[in-house]
Amino acid sequence: MQDHQTTLPDGYVDTHYARTLSATATAPQLSGDVHADVCIIGGGIAGVSTAWELTQQGVSVALLEAKRIGWGASGRNGGMLTSGFAASSEAILARSGHKDAHALHDLSVEGVEIVLQNTRDLNLAGVDPVKGVIIASRHPDPDGMKAWQAQAKKDYAEDLEYLSPDAMRKLVKSERFFDGIYNPNGYHIHPLNYCRGVAAEIQRAGGLVFENSEMTSMDLDGPQKQVHTDQGTVTCKNVVLCGSGYSGPAFGRLRRNLLPIATYVISTQGLGDRAREIMNTSAAVADTRLSCDYFRITSAGELLWGGGMSAFRKHPANLTDLMKARILEVFPQLADVDIHLAWSGLMSYARHKMPYLVEMQPNVWTATALGGHGLNTGPILGRVLAEAITQTSQRHKLFEPYGLRWNGSFVGPLVADGLVAMSNMMHRRRERG
Repeated sequence: MQDHQTTLPDGYVDTHYARTLSATATAPQLSGDVHADVCIIGGGIAGVSTAWELTQQGVSVALLEAKRIGWGASGRNGGMLTSGFAASSEAILARSGHKDAHALHDLSVEGVEIVLQNTRDLNLAGVDPVKGVIIASRHPDPDGMKAWQAQAKKDYAEDLEYLSPDAMRKLVKSERFFDGIYNPNGYHIHPLNYCRGVAAEIQRAGGLVFENSEMTSMDLDGPQKQVHTDQGTVTCKNVVLCGSGYSGPAFGRLRRNLLPIATYVISTQGLGDRAREIMNTSAAVADTRLSCDYFRITSAGELLWGGGMSAFRKHPANLTDLMKARILEVFPQLADVDIHLAWSGLMSYARHKMPYLVEMQPNVWTATALGGHGLNTGPILGRVLAEAITQTSQRHKLFEPYGLRWNGSFVGPLVADGLVAMSNMMHRRRERG
C-alpha cells in the first residue's frame, strides 16, 4: 500500500482510506440518455458487487453513484472481513430453521471468498488482505468463549482457536482483555481500494459506471423503467436499489425501512517501533460488545481504531477526544500519541439485522441494510441477486424471511440508542465483576 497522498482525492471525506487510494481516476457523470439491462443505484460494496457479477453473466449494467465509488460506509469502515451477518446465529436459526440457517452461513463464507478471489484474480491494487481476526472479551469469560468455539465447530465446521487471558495478552498487550477467540479465516482489507478496483473492472468489462450522478426520481411501472438524474436518464428492464444510510427521499418506501446508524473511526500518526509495544499480531481485534471497539495496525504502522454507534450523533464535535478516550481505556501507554484523522460513517440496518435482498415489485430489487457487516455481505448479495435476475439459481429465497421492516420513524433511533446504552451498561457491570 502506498504512503499517504499529499492531496486528498476530490469528493472524498478525509480518511485513512481516501489518503491511501491506489488509483484516483474518476468515472464520468451521467449525461444524456443511456440504456442497460439493469440500473444499479448506489456505488458502495453491494452496488459494485452486483454490477460486477451481472457483467460476468453478460448482462449490461449502468451503475449510478451520487458521489464517489465507496464514498459512504463501504469505504470508511474498519476493514474487517469475516463470515456471518449482523444478526446473531441464534436469531437466524430461530427464523430460518437449521437447514436454511446453515445455507445462509455458507453464503456469508462465500462472501469472504469472493473478496479474496477478486483481489487475487483481478490483481486489485492496495486491497492487501491480512489474515486473522481476534474477538476479545473485556471480562473473564472462559466458558462463554469455549462454548462459542464448540458451537462454531458443531454447526458450521469452523475451526476457531480459544485464547486464554495469558495467550490474549501476549498478542494484545492490554490488561483490558481476558479470554479471546482467534479466527484464522477472517481478514482485514483496504475496503475503498476494493470498491474502486472492482468498479474499474466493471468498466473494463463494458459496464457503465457513473459518479456524481445522484438518482433524483424513478419511473418503475411497466416493463421499461427509467431512472433519472439531474443530467440524464437510464432506461432499463431491472432496477436494483443499493442505497444505504445515506439514502435520500427519492428512494421512497425503502428509505422508511432503513435505520441509519453512525459509527466512528480514527487513525493515529505512525507508531513506528511502538506498535510492537501494544500488538504482537497482525490480526485485527474486536471486543464482544454491541457497541464494540475494533482496531488494527495498518501497513504504514498507524493504529486504526473504530468504535461506538449512535442513531442520533452523526458526527460529534469532540469526536477525536471521544475516540482517543476509548483507545486509552485499552492502551493507556498511548496517551502522548497524536490522532491523525477522525471520521464517521452511516451504516444502514434493518430491524431484524439481516440484509435486505427483496424484490419490491416486479424487476425492482433492493440489496442493502448490510448492518456494519458489509465486506462479506455486499459481495454475496451481489452474486445471489445476479443469479436471481438471470434466473440461474433460487438462492435469493433464503432471504425471504427477512423482508422489509418499517424503521420506526422517530422512535427507531430512540430504541436503537437505548439498546446500545443498555448493552454498554450490562458490559460495564460484567467488567467490574
